[in-house]
Formats: sequence, structure tokens, C-alpha cells
Amino acid sequence: MKAIRLLEYGGQLVFNDVPTPTIARDEILVKIKNTTVNHVDLVKASGAVRQILPIDLPWIPGHEFSGIVEQIGGDVAAYAPGDAVFGASGGTYAEYLAVKPAAIVRKPSNLSFEEAASVPVAAETAWQGLFTHGHLEKGQTILIHGGAGAVGAYAVQLASHAGATVIATASGDDEAYLNSIGASRVIDYRKAQFEKVLQEKVDVVFDVIGGDTQARSFLVLKEGGHLISASQPVSPEESAKHHVSGAMMRLEPSGDGLGKIARLLEQGTIRPDVATVYALQDVAQAWKDIAGNLPGVHGMSPSGPRAATRRSHGKIVLRVA
Repeated sequence: MKAIRLLEYGGQLVFNDVPTPTIARDEILVKIKNTTVNHVDLVKASGAVRQILPIDLPWIPGHEFSGIVEQIGGDVAAYAPGDAVFGASGGTYAEYLAVKPAAIVRKPSNLSFEEAASVPVAAETAWQGLFTHGHLEKGQTILIHGGAGAVGAYAVQLASHAGATVIATASGDDEAYLNSIGASRVIDYRKAQFEKVLQEKVDVVFDVIGGDTQARSFLVLKEGGHLISASQPVSPEESAKHHVSGAMMRLEPSGDGLGKIARLLEQGTIRPDVATVYALQDVAQAWKDIAGNLPGVHGMSPSGPRAATRRSHGKIVLRVA
């Protein structure tokens, strides 16, 4: 099969032939139709965080996919060849992928394969940040930093659906978009500091920006509130000082969680967004596109929000099949 591989840290991505996976009795072979570009792949490939996020070289990037079940192991009963599925797993920049049934769910019928591939990482990160770690409840108020990003947009939609009041920080250009998906208020970070314009304190802050943005977030949290970061560790000293809980989350892909998200997508309650579609062999250009918007990941956060290359909302998708 064809696959994209990284042969050395900081090296070029190569597109060549590798063996097609063989599956165990409890595995499924998926013919991948689409995968996506995620910031964490760029960071891993650079080698800058190899002590925290090591990779085995040569390495096939990719963390989410959509495709068709090609073959099932003898112990697999829940799926059959021809089923349209999507999910999260490593090594998705390839034509085929061996996965456990727990890693996938059936693709919502109203989503294209491109849309389905864009969902798992961003939507599950938002879900777990809000509900698993942030304990967000109906009637509470949440501040979402980076609301117009891929993760932020799902967080806005999911929080709104849960009955929370949603405040988001973003560029002023994104206000109409964020209002359309459930934000009650949008604060333009280029024109105002959120801690100076917020009149009320919030129950939860969900942060995908880090740096100074995270540091200032303590000032707007109610006592007993939650500051959840998907970008960098949260200071335990500051958390204790402000009498809040603070935690950095890491995505734990879950078929059960993705199944709940799939039902919301099928109902039209939340919607995916695809920014651009590239062919898999053009992944180097796709990585260049996203590098201009690269936020910090796992301790590499910039000092605060900054202008980035303007692009469409949503994920960059790679067409495999």
C-alpha cells in the first residue's frame, strides 16, 4: 500500500510503498478514504517534544480517518465488509489501517467521508474538555478561548447544546460564524482583554491557546470553577491561589464518546467544517498551510494570541482513496 512516512526527526515526508497491515482475529482492516492534518503531528515530527511525545521512526503520521471496512477478523461481529466507518487511531496517512472495533463507529449517513474524517480528534477533545474534565452543566457559563478553531468550534456547539451560556474569544472577523453555532458573546482578542470586559465570572474556562491567555483566565473564574487546557500544563500554584481546579487534558479516544458525537451529527445538532481538501501525496503543502496557524502544543505555547494566516474554518482533510 501507499503511505506517507517520516524517516527522521525534522526530515521530509516521503510517499512510498509499505506492507499492507495484516489483522488479528479481533481487528478490522479499513480502507481509508480520508484523513486530516493535526497540529500535534507537526510538533511530533519536528522532534521538539520527543521526550514527551516520542515516535518510532520511520513513522506514519495521522490520528483520524474515515473509510470502508475491507476485512474483519474472525472474532469481530459488530462490523462487516462494506461498512462506512470513522474513528481515531495512529498511522492514518496510509491506504489501509488495522484497528480494534472499539476505535471506530459507523459514519453518520448525512456526512461525507471528508466531513467524517475531520470530526474525531477535534470533537472528542472538545467533548472531554467540557464534560469529562470541566464538568460543564446546564445553566453554567463557559469561556472558550480560540472559539473559531477546529476544537473551539466544537466546544462552542457542544456547550451551547448542553444549555450553557457560551462566551468565546476570537478574531472579530469570526463573530458572525461563532454566533451562528451557539456563542452568546464573542470577545475580539485583538481589541480587548477578556478579563477587563467580562462583567461576570464564569464557571469553566476551556483553553486551547495557553501562555498569557491562560494566565489571565484565572481572573475570570468563579471560586470552585474549572480551568481546562488542551495546550499546556496549568499552574497548580495559581489554581490554589484562586481556589479553582486546573488541569491539562490529553485526548483519550473513545468509541463510546465518538458514538455520542455521531448521533448529534446525524441529528444536525452539531456540524463539522472542512477547510480544504488535499491529495495525500500533497501533504507537505498541507502541513505548510497549517504551520502558519500552529499554536503551542504541550508546553510550546506562544506568549498569547497572535495574528495567523487567514484560512477557512475547519480542518484540512487529506484524500487517500
